[in-house]
Amino acid sequence: MQKLQLFPLPAHNSIRKGLLRKVAWLSKLFVMKQKNLLLAAGLLTSLSFFSCVTVAPVNAGYEKAGTLGKGNVELSGNYTHYIVSSEGESDATNNNYGFKAGYGLSDKFDLKLRYEKLMPVEQEPDSKFKVNYMSIIPKVSLVDKKLSLLVPISRYNFKDEDQDGKPIKDHSYSIAPQSIRTFTSKTNQADFSIGLKGDYIINSGEDAENDFLLGFSAGAGFSNNLDKWPIRPEVGYLFKPGDGIGFWNIGVGVQFILPTHKKR
Repeated sequence: MQKLQLFPLPAHNSIRKGLLRKVAWLSKLFVMKQKNLLLAAGLLTSLSFFSCVTVAPVNAGYEKAGTLGKGNVELSGNYTHYIVSSEGESDATNNNYGFKAGYGLSDKFDLKLRYEKLMPVEQEPDSKFKVNYMSIIPKVSLVDKKLSLLVPISRYNFKDEDQDGKPIKDHSYSIAPQSIRTFTSKTNQADFSIGLKGDYIINSGEDAENDFLLGFSAGAGFSNNLDKWPIRPEVGYLFKPGDGIGFWNIGVGVQFILPTHKKR
């Protein structure tokens, strides 16, 4: 019987020792879960699964509270680095590359589509493991340019091969309501946003168990005109309450807003 490894073991001995203690405990807790987003075999954790890699759930959003405005279009891209943290030790998990497109259905409501490719840091060169993330994001303004609510509805698609080279496919769903509060400078050249989210992960499979995660983020926007294009650095943290393990994320996004309707 293949032994599951819940986290990639880093090269540094000090980090390895701390994570090994946590892995030993979590192995007993999660070995009966055939599918779980926080497990290292990437969500696919059946005993016949071949790869042993970790991916962190998507947390970064690169958003502000303000909506696009009716008829306006958003095009943006981002890079995010994720780190797993446990008992004061940490190790890199995955690098994400993403793209997002949005449309202002009204002055107070946007609808956006998002795609991310999750790339495990410690994946073997010949590994066939792949993770893709797709999301539809309704966004509503609660207080003009200051407070908004988003409810991303997402799907993670996983592909790999078992020990016999046969393809394996699986998926998980995510519903992640989140609020964003933004403070904008009078010159409209800089802003600062804080976000709070809950993320309910629905894992597929007969013996799957779902997960509830909490996350927060802090980001900023810089531009000569935030209504046209900002650069958005962001840092965040996502964790499962009571688990002792969390994922840090740090990255940067670039957003372009194409005005087809005069801003308010």
